[in-house]
Amino acid sequence: MRALSVCILALFFVVGCASQQVQKIYQGDASRAARVTSAPQVLVKYVDNDEVSAGFIGQEVTYRIQAGNRTLMVEYSDLFNIDVDNHEKVVSRPAKVIFNAEPGKAYTIQVTPPLPKDLKAARALAEKPDFQVLEQGSGRVVDASVELSRPRSFMTQLKSAVTPVYEFESDQVDAGDSGPGATLDRLKSLWGEATQGEREAFMQWLIKQ
Repeated sequence: MRALSVCILALFFVVGCASQQVQKIYQGDASRAARVTSAPQVLVKYVDNDEVSAGFIGQEVTYRIQAGNRTLMVEYSDLFNIDVDNHEKVVSRPAKVIFNAEPGKAYTIQVTPPLPKDLKAARALAEKPDFQVLEQGSGRVVDASVELSRPRSFMTQLKSAVTPVYEFESDQVDAGDSGPGATLDRLKSLWGEATQGEREAFMQWLIKQ
């Protein structure tokens, strides 16, 4: 019994340490650093162009970032029990959150309340998630822009619906301002990203056109 109690306490200690994980994305001077912590239902995938460890559902991860205008790519994610033996993981489409981090301040990025209380509400939120950034200490909601991703129409037709590919409108280049080769360059880029199976599916589609 004593051994079991020790194991349980050790498990809680490990989980507690994991929930306080800090990732140093910015290695520079402390006077130019800020911190942002993900709420338990938020997974941070990128900080600016840097891919980061999102941790796991229910974990709070703190990122040491450079002060200034920062862009985070995040997802809403949660687990819901269906019955005693089964559960469902709900993950939203990615969203891009942009806000200004002030030096020396700490922030929390969270799902805009209220949080869903059941699986149906969680699925609805996953379709159109909304996020907000809070200043720790004051609890003030910080000005932030949130842009939802959309399925990349061409690639999504080729990929399994289980693993859709997303893009952001703000990342797209206006072909009218980019010269006649922009569309061709984009197609070449997509071809380079595609798997062999996707390329074969595209060729079959092309033959039918």
